[in-house]
Amino acid sequence: MIREVVLDFETASFVDLTESGAARYSEDASTEILCLNFQVNRTGPIYSWRPTYQDEDYRETVAHRILADLVVDPDVIFIAHSAGFEKAIWRNIMVPVYGFAPIPGRRWHDTMAVAAMKAMPLDLDLLSRVLGLDVTKDMEGSSFTKKLSRPNRRGELDRSKPSLERVYDYCSVDIRSQTAVHARLGWLPPMERDIWLLDQRINERGVRLDLGYIRAAKSVVDRASEPLGHEFHRITGIPKFTQVQKLREWCAAEGVIVPDLQKETLARILNVDIDGDLEDDDDPFSYRPTLPDHVRRALYIRQLVGSASIKKLDRMQSCVSLDGRARGLLQYHGAGPGRWTGRLLQPQNFPRGTLKVDGEAPDPELLVNAIMTGDPDVVEMLFGPPVEAVVSGLRHTIVADQGRVLLSGDYAGIQARVVLALAGQWDKLGLMAAGADVYIDMACEIFKMERPVGKEAISRWKHEHMRERQSGKNSVLGLGFQMGWWKFQLKYAQAEAEAFCRRVVETYRKEWAPEVPKLWAALERAAVETVWTGRPHEAYGLEYRLEDGWLTATTPSGSKIWYYNPKPTRKAMPWSTEEEPDIRAAWTYQVKKQGRWITVDAYGGLLTENYVMRIETDIMAEAMFRLEREGMPLVLTVHDEALTEPLIARADEAMMKQVMADSRLARQLKIPLQIDTWAGDRYKK
Repeated sequence: MIREVVLDFETASFVDLTESGAARYSEDASTEILCLNFQVNRTGPIYSWRPTYQDEDYRETVAHRILADLVVDPDVIFIAHSAGFEKAIWRNIMVPVYGFAPIPGRRWHDTMAVAAMKAMPLDLDLLSRVLGLDVTKDMEGSSFTKKLSRPNRRGELDRSKPSLERVYDYCSVDIRSQTAVHARLGWLPPMERDIWLLDQRINERGVRLDLGYIRAAKSVVDRASEPLGHEFHRITGIPKFTQVQKLREWCAAEGVIVPDLQKETLARILNVDIDGDLEDDDDPFSYRPTLPDHVRRALYIRQLVGSASIKKLDRMQSCVSLDGRARGLLQYHGAGPGRWTGRLLQPQNFPRGTLKVDGEAPDPELLVNAIMTGDPDVVEMLFGPPVEAVVSGLRHTIVADQGRVLLSGDYAGIQARVVLALAGQWDKLGLMAAGADVYIDMACEIFKMERPVGKEAISRWKHEHMRERQSGKNSVLGLGFQMGWWKFQLKYAQAEAEAFCRRVVETYRKEWAPEVPKLWAALERAAVETVWTGRPHEAYGLEYRLEDGWLTATTPSGSKIWYYNPKPTRKAMPWSTEEEPDIRAAWTYQVKKQGRWITVDAYGGLLTENYVMRIETDIMAEAMFRLEREGMPLVLTVHDEALTEPLIARADEAMMKQVMADSRLARQLKIPLQIDTWAGDRYKK
């Protein structure tokens, strides 16, 4: 009979957990366990295991004996919120220091993983409040416990009996809160549990970082930032980059209104990519809003030197373990429909390289060799602005371990392929399956141009009509989820008139992919009817059903998409007027976005995007399990890319393509997959 043990560590350390991650934190010599509280089967007493308590020998305590017995019992499952932390403390302290037996990965369960799967807040306090639980996190106790990691004015750490008793009480509240969360959310379904266990193996495996390269890159940035600071001062008269209000006032005096200096705002004003946030290899047609050159230069310097990308170098040094590998870089179900997101050094958001040498991206080894000199003058002589060169080379910090190689496989344009397959747009899928350039096909539809035939004609067309093809590419990749003309203009075509953007959107919806809007409408209708009537409804292979406070959407693979607290409502259509009102049944749900718990209006395009993202995640997960079985261990997944680190003898690109293409789900849904691969000593996508 399975027994459940909810447990929670309280620790202290000179290391910052948020900067270092659990793996690095747990192996630091300064990290100590203050207590481990645990409860058996939800209703039993809460025990508190402590490494020391006055003169008592911890090995003789009741808590120690009970815990030691539980650890070796194969029928016991250990439950924690963000279990990666508890696992790391157990592995790196409880086993080697206190002599406990290891706990296999399959005997752990993570309540945070269930919260992530069900699109709930990951923070225990907010999660408890959103769920309306009687027990919530003791925030005052949390703050008090953190203070025990900081020495007082005499350089002493507070380990007084009253202070430790306060920590023990706080930990007991956490146990009750986690138990209540577990009782409310339940377990991961078998398929999701297997994916989470794979996620844990990947996170514990980690990636190797080239620390010498990181130090050299920091040297280049530090030395290059000084002249940039002088240039910024010369242009603006402002001594420091950090003087935000003065910079905004200076911009206003120069005729440019800057609402704030957030990275998203600066990226929009300068029309540059935000740390790799664009989908796959999508790169909008280059356009620069009208700005005075000196204002553009000042904002560019501020954006470059103050960017989150440069700060990744410090984060890399903070989170790398003693063996040179960074661990815990993936967040299971970080995006609602199931996709992984990044943690710590955020590998999903490595900025796309902007450097060009003779019109092409520079050879990674040449760029790395230049940066390894640590000399910004050398970097500038070979590649241009040194800080920009470092940003372009950040992904090269990830390297293969000795005797191994990095082997990557990426599902090219998979979102466009999935949405067309779900909608039944078989003519365009046929073009994709045949290897045709669908971006040219869409561009010819938009601009009413004759389609080129033959390799030479296609090659010549690409060269002569780069801008038109980019519009076609933006349309194919961007319009599958009901994007309106105004958003298309903002994201892809700021230089174009409203009429052009309207024509692009109408062309996609009515001429190029007319089946796709039918998919939007059908999913919206099925979801609305389910929320309003309480009865299940199905559309395009997706079944909507109300389940215990959520609207779920079950995909053909059996996975689910979760929407919390669905509520029926009515909303006016964009074209509704007082004279001719058009108000329809709709629904809302709640989700955490950009740090806030908000209410979202559901609509067909959003539901379609969620469906597509869940299908691509299921296809990726299928492939990841097969890659592991074929001796290609995963170290990262970045959007639609699987990054493995096999032994050199097992690094076979053709085999990787075959493994990733062999998707039961893709065959079932008739999705033509294209896998792009590469192999090398450094990460380079």
